[in-house]
This record gives sequence, structure tokens and C-alpha cells, in this order.
Amino acid sequence: MKMVRKNKKAIAMSFNWIFALLAGGLILFLAIYATTKFIETSEKTVYTETSAQLIALFDPLETGLASGRADEINFKKESRIYLSCNSLDNHPFGKQKIAFSEKTFGDKFGEKGENVNIKNKYVFAENIVEGKKISVFSKPFFMPFKVADIIVINSKEHCFYKAPNEIKDEIKGLGIETIKFSDDLSNCSGQTSVCFVGSNCDINVLNNKVVKKDYELYYIDGLLYAAIFSSAENYECNIKRLINKFNELSLVYIDKIKIIENKGCSSNIESKLRTMMESAKALKSSNGLAGLKEQADIINAINLDTRTCGLW
Repeated sequence: MKMVRKNKKAIAMSFNWIFALLAGGLILFLAIYATTKFIETSEKTVYTETSAQLIALFDPLETGLASGRADEINFKKESRIYLSCNSLDNHPFGKQKIAFSEKTFGDKFGEKGENVNIKNKYVFAENIVEGKKISVFSKPFFMPFKVADIIVINSKEHCFYKAPNEIKDEIKGLGIETIKFSDDLSNCSGQTSVCFVGSNCDINVLNNKVVKKDYELYYIDGLLYAAIFSSAENYECNIKRLINKFNELSLVYIDKIKIIENKGCSSNIESKLRTMMESAKALKSSNGLAGLKEQADIINAINLDTRTCGLW
């Protein structure tokens, strides 16, 4: 009977090869993992910086007392802007945050960057705005004095069906290319339709309210565009923020009333302004804007009558 001797050297070599393969695989895995994480971290940093740059692009849209301004933002890749709003933040006017991402490998969007605070601005849009070209325009919001500029962001093609001439003139004057006009609803095919007559569109404008599939948003003046292009959450949140700012500014004007009275100017505005402030504090949603608008118009008429003693 023959005894088979095992080749210890061969076994040792086989073990060394297996160990080398395992170790090499582990090192390769760790290298790929580290590289992926580095890329993701770098992307996230770039996206966060892009969000901050976007906020800076909103600054030139401040209108002063102008009727409105518009601009266009072009990206190299298909991009997403994420917006969130909080009207109950410790900040007196609430807060909005913006984040950014773009398409990367595999035609997928990268992980969005960190949320960046949008300070002292009121940006109306859907929760996610997607596209390579973003339309941005602003309108001043008065109630009765200027409260803020409202900024509207949109990337989708919209077709305004039978829009009033003043709206056509305003949009054409601003040069907003994502909004088209038609008096034939069939021409709106493939676009988001907005009806100013009838109610057969994706979005319908009826009696100071904008009606979408599952909600209604009430508006006054330039807030019409904000209601058309915003999600319900973003719109109602920003309305509350604007109302908070109105109340704070009203206190400033009430102090100004006392100053001009010491100089011999009389004003009949204070009591009405305080009443309007109470109405504003009681506002639960955009549904109460029309009532505030009526009070604001009365107060503004009184202010205009005072001429040299006007507050704004």
C-alpha cells in the first residue's frame, strides 16, 4: 500500500494565491467605495454651492417700485431645484430653503446638496422645478405699501387660454418665453393649459382663485402668477410669511405716524391700519386675501389724500 504525501509547499502557494485574491478584492472594493463616496461628497458640495449661487441670481430681480422683472437661468445638464417653506420658524418672517441637483451617470439625478436658507425672499414655485432652462420673474407685492417682491420660478411650457389683454401685455413685456397665448384651446396641446375663460384646462382662473386638480389657491393682484406656478404648500406658506412681514412693517409705519404728527401732519390711518393688522393675524389661508385687499385699498386712498403727509 502506497502512502500519498501531501505537497506542503503547493498547499502554501495555493493559500497564498487565495489570500492575495481576497486581499486584492477587498482593497479594490474599498478603493471603489472610497472613490464613490468622494465623488458623492464632491457632488454634494458643488450642488450646495450652486444653491447659494442661485439665491444670488435672485437679487437683480428686486423691483423697487417697478412693475416686474424677468430673467432666464440655463444649466448645462438637466437640473432640479428643490424648495421648502416654513412659516412657523423662529425667524419672524419664517424661512425658505433651496437645494439643487443635476443628472449624472446613468441618466439619474445625483443626491441633492444641502438645503441653503433663502433670506428675506419669497420664492413661489412647485416643490421641485426640473429642466435645463428655468424662467424666473418677479412682481412687487403691495398691501397697501410695498411688502416684498414675489419671485416666481417655472420650467414648464404653459399656454394661457383667452387671457385678458393686460396679462398678455405684462407677460410679453417681461419676455417670459415659457408662457404662450392662444384663443383656441386645441393649440395648448402638450403644454400646461391655463383657462381664463371656462374651466376645461389643467389650471383654471376663476373669481380671484386658481383652481387646480385637487386644491384652490386664492390671490390678489400679482399673486395670480404665484398661484398658477406654485404648489399649494409653497403658496400658502409664503402667504403667511408675507402677512407676517406686513404686520411688522405696519408697526414701523405706525411709529412714523407719530413722528409726522409731531411735525404738524395729521393722519387718519392708524386706527384702520391696526384693524387691518388684526384681520391679517386672523388669516388662516389665502382665502382671506380679498378682504384684506379691500381694507388696504381704503387705507391707500386715505394716504394718497394726505399728499405731503403721506406715509408711503
